[in-house]
Amino acid sequence: MDYEKEWVRLMENGSLCFLGSVTQEGFPMIRAMLKPIKVEGNTFYLHTNTSSNKVKQFLDNAKACLYFYDAAAFTGISLLGEMQVLMKESEKIDFWQDDYQIYYEKGGGLPDFTVLKFTYEHGEFYQNFNVTTF
Repeated sequence: MDYEKEWVRLMENGSLCFLGSVTQEGFPMIRAMLKPIKVEGNTFYLHTNTSSNKVKQFLDNAKACLYFYDAAAFTGISLLGEMQVLMKESEKIDFWQDDYQIYYEKGGGLPDFTVLKFTYEHGEFYQNFNVTTF
């Protein structure tokens, strides 16, 4: 099976994904996020507020996961890897879009806009009560 085609389908059909990080106490933390703004091979780019808890969590522990799903088809894909936090204006300015203004009061490329660069190493695909690791 071509898992890349599957997560592309799941990502394109949904508006959200779920992002997992590790808290300072070592607990998993899951949150809903807007779907990635860019995908290059096994690397996904998301955006968030620099002031969010997840930025600190990823700076402390880069381990992360992304989960995409289709509830109607009872299908999901979980990608496990590491997160890099891009906070330098030169690293993130190309990702800025004017419609992000609703999320970032300070505007494009400024301190409260951060890009998260997730690179997956392996994952699991779930469909029809079967789990396949890849």
